Amino acid sequence: MTEKSRVTKSSTDQGARAAARAALAERTLDFVALVTLLGVVTAVFLLAGPQAFAAVTSVGTGLFAAWRGHRRQT
Repeated sequence: MTEKSRVTKSSTDQGARAAARAALAERTLDFVALVTLLGVVTAVFLLAGPQAFAAVTSVGTGLFAAWRGHRRQT
């Protein structure tokens, strides 16, 4: 293996590791956001009662979808 190919392979490995870390950080942030929204929706549901189930679920789902969709465009 030549020195040039070693450098290229090393930089490729580092780039792959950096991409994997970034993907893991993004998925972790998505998970934290989803769990937080589920907690908020649960609290609102407990306060509002079963009559508000559809509205609370729809708002929680819409907020998560809007937050995730906005991040994907950037």
